[in-house]
Order: sequence, then structure tokens, then C-alpha cells
Amino acid sequence: MSQRKAVTKKMALAYRGSDRAGKSRIMDELVELTGWRCDYARAALRQA
Repeated sequence: MSQRKAVTKKMALAYRGSDRAGKSRIMDELVELTGWRCDYARAALRQA
């Protein structure tokens, strides 16, 4: 679980500064790495 949090925190920093296409790419990577659904991944990125 701590690995998922570390990945999410790292991606959250990139997510905030990205344009729409970049955010889409980051979301796809996070969903693939963690196995989370898009809604949960989006909420995790906002919280991180």
C-alpha cells in the first residue's frame, strides 16, 4: 500500500502542472499501475 501512495504522490505533482492531454496520460498510467478505477484514481490524485 505504501508503494501505491508513493507513486500517487509523485504523479500528483506532475498532474497538477499538466495540460489536459498530460492529465489523461497520467491517469491512464496510474490506473494501469495500481489497478484502481478512474474515479478513485482521480480522487487520490486530488488528495495527494
